[in-house]
Amino acid sequence: MDRDQESEQLQLEFDAKIEELTRTNKRLKRKIFDLYTIFEISRHLNTVLRINDLLDGIILTIIGQMGINGAAIFVRMEKDKKSFALARHRGISLKNDLDIRLSLEGCLINHISKEQNRTYNFAELRTQLPACHEVDILEMCECELAIPMSLKNEICGLLLVTSKIAKTAFFEDDKDFLLILANQLAVSVENARLFESEKVAYDELRKTQEQLIQSERLAALGQLSARVAHEVNNPLGIIKNYLELLAIESGESEKASDFVGIVREEVDRIARIVRQLLDFYRPDEGDVIETNLRTILDETILLVGMQFEKKGIQIVKEFKARKPVAMVSGEQMKQVFLNLLMNSKDFTPEGGTITVSLVRQGKNVLIQFHDTGKGIPDADLDNIFKPFFTTRKGASGTGLGLAVCDSIVKKYSGSISAANHPGGGAEFTIVLPLASKGKSDG
Repeated sequence: MDRDQESEQLQLEFDAKIEELTRTNKRLKRKIFDLYTIFEISRHLNTVLRINDLLDGIILTIIGQMGINGAAIFVRMEKDKKSFALARHRGISLKNDLDIRLSLEGCLINHISKEQNRTYNFAELRTQLPACHEVDILEMCECELAIPMSLKNEICGLLLVTSKIAKTAFFEDDKDFLLILANQLAVSVENARLFESEKVAYDELRKTQEQLIQSERLAALGQLSARVAHEVNNPLGIIKNYLELLAIESGESEKASDFVGIVREEVDRIARIVRQLLDFYRPDEGDVIETNLRTILDETILLVGMQFEKKGIQIVKEFKARKPVAMVSGEQMKQVFLNLLMNSKDFTPEGGTITVSLVRQGKNVLIQFHDTGKGIPDADLDNIFKPFFTTRKGASGTGLGLAVCDSIVKKYSGSISAANHPGGGAEFTIVLPLASKGKSDG
């Protein structure tokens, strides 16, 4: 070989080496860029603490970064330890309300669990698992690559990506990028799940503390109520007796009779407050038996009918449950219904309407009182069942009526709530569990 040929050969080898180094340099630059991108994405993901926002963010990032048509993520949902559910997807022709799951003990997850630190081509999975119906699910998701989301050698999810928009193949660098991103996503999802669990636990603890504080307040109020009732009732009885004597002695004096009447009304008001305080601490239990709530409502409405007629207020009954039976004290529920009706009357203008509805909802009965008054100020809705809170002006309200209703309903495992009706006016809703099956006819 002459010198020119040797020189030409050396030049070719040199050019080949330069080309190889250039390709290596490009791959290294791509690796550095991918790692930097993953670092930035991870930094952002770790600041997102809501799982749904996290999954939405990662799907958009993958679609934009990889230039693909769509992506989907399967993760373990709350209270489901046996499968991965399709939590989020984009760019895939699937209905959002489809409940698509991959069993943790199914053929697909068992297969990829053996080698977690890699990506899987759909064609490869179809060949290796020809009879696996879960591979059909991947096909339905238009899967091109399936990437395990691995954490502590355990698969905690599955990332699926569709084909590239440019219709080109996935390079090894693409697969490495997706694998690192999937593992980072597994960490971020676990962090978000732990945060949500801690938040739920904290909210439960705070709720329990508030209930404990409320219970202590009620206990203190109860003790005070008993002492007040004992110390006040006897003097009130004596005052009322002497008022009757004073009324007789005043004779024909109209002015004296008016004064006596005013004092008598105020004494009765004090007696009502004492009675309500006692109801709060030591309510009359009554007989807790199977009680037809429709009958109790009818009796209560009949009891107040004359007062409502005088004010020109109509009571409309919408009873759709024929025989709703609950294990309650009829007398106590009558007290609740009476309180709510009188409360509605006070805030309903002349010529207004109070609608009382009674319907069955599954294993519960729902009772609603809707008036045509001006409604409840939004700022008061959270406080309306608290002891001594009242929206009445002057001295007409003690703030104990609704608190007593709340304590009675809760005693029977029910709930009571207040809201403003969309059509105007206030609406109080009671939910009570029906008696055992076969004893209630809705």
